[in-house]
Amino acid sequence: MGICELIPGVSSGTMALLLGIYDEFIGAISRIVTKDYKKAILFLLPLVVGMGIAVLTLTSLIEYLLDRHMVPTHWFFIGLVLGVVPMMLRISNYRVKFRSSHYILVFLAVALLFSIGLIRGDETPPENLVVTMPLLIKMFFSGILASMTMLLPGISGSLVLLILGSYSIVIYSINQLKAFNLEILPVLIAVGSGIVLGLLLASRVIQYMLSHYTYLTYALILGLVMGSVFAIYPGLPETALSWIMTVMAAIAGFTISWFMGTRNKETI
Repeated sequence: MGICELIPGVSSGTMALLLGIYDEFIGAISRIVTKDYKKAILFLLPLVVGMGIAVLTLTSLIEYLLDRHMVPTHWFFIGLVLGVVPMMLRISNYRVKFRSSHYILVFLAVALLFSIGLIRGDETPPENLVVTMPLLIKMFFSGILASMTMLLPGISGSLVLLILGSYSIVIYSINQLKAFNLEILPVLIAVGSGIVLGLLLASRVIQYMLSHYTYLTYALILGLVMGSVFAIYPGLPETALSWIMTVMAAIAGFTISWFMGTRNKETI
């Protein structure tokens, strides 16, 4: 899940679905401020530690892959995302439960992600980054919006950061922290605070939707998963070797995702 959040367009919520922990994940976040907070913390702590380790240790690798092998890397994640679709169709029991309104919602979600994929924010060049109060406020609200969307399969928090013009700032700040540059720490604190608040708000909304509008929510999630392909799409390879790498990467991503989906027999 931590690796997914480093890739614009790939949602950690999608990975939670594949791992069969989505319902527990959402429920634990919403219970963190209730009397059942101890159980919630025990469930979330390993996840948070694992995601934190991935972010701190793999940021440079992800940067390298996106810089040197962008097309195959993105197509690997496209395969990973498309491999979720068969599982979502099974979970939603679409042949029995879906009506015209559900299919319209799927179409609208796909169209929304297609439109979002065309948008890019104006990002501050990281090497010229100066920590100011307006920047910290921007990063706080960026964290809120990113975390609220990361809980939905199909919408990546990192994609939202990219749209808001905050993605490169976050990646730069993480790498600077790894280099023990503590001057950048306020940026990460601002983003982190926003993420925590966004998670608490979004988890309750999603739980309510799954409880009261179950199959409409399934339709929305299905549309978001399918539409996220447009956000990841990097174009086509240019050389024969790149074509081979890209096709193999896409097949590998789909196979891994599809296999994990077949192993997951639970519903959301």
